[in-house]
Amino acid sequence: MAIYELGDTFTSIIGIQAIQMKDTGKVIDDLRHISNKVSLQALNANIVYGIEQIIEVLKITLESEKRKIMVASKPEMDLLLRLSCTDQISRALKYGGLKNNTNSCFIILSKDKRELLKVMGYIQRSFEVNNAILKPSKAKRKMISDNIGLTTNKIFNDDRLFMRYLLERASLVTK
Repeated sequence: MAIYELGDTFTSIIGIQAIQMKDTGKVIDDLRHISNKVSLQALNANIVYGIEQIIEVLKITLESEKRKIMVASKPEMDLLLRLSCTDQISRALKYGGLKNNTNSCFIILSKDKRELLKVMGYIQRSFEVNNAILKPSKAKRKMISDNIGLTTNKIFNDDRLFMRYLLERASLVTK
């Protein structure tokens, strides 16, 4: 599990093999209670078109936070909205939120690296980590395209161009 440094913020992106859970909210709350110095977002791994997408969208979120122009009141929700390409929280949660028996992704943010490592360790001990589920695929491209109303177009069969398009869409999400 890698740690990325974005300015003064440390982040870790962790793919989790499908887990059985009765209450997805409780899983997230339990993880958030490990440290009050860590922000955490849990989402459906199928909306992630690679770790690079998350890092680049996270940069947009962190810059928006610095400029006080976030779409949501918390950076972790701003991130989910931008990854979902919507300004509606209910739609973002329905499309990209953590779901039972679905591959998941935990994104952890903190200015304190030690606290980040504490949460990472807990996740590693508690879940089956598998970052391969975060890689781009044709199935993900189709699902994401359907969600944002993008018709199938040969130009978007190229992973780099599709990624650039998603990053542009994420940057255009506003209040």
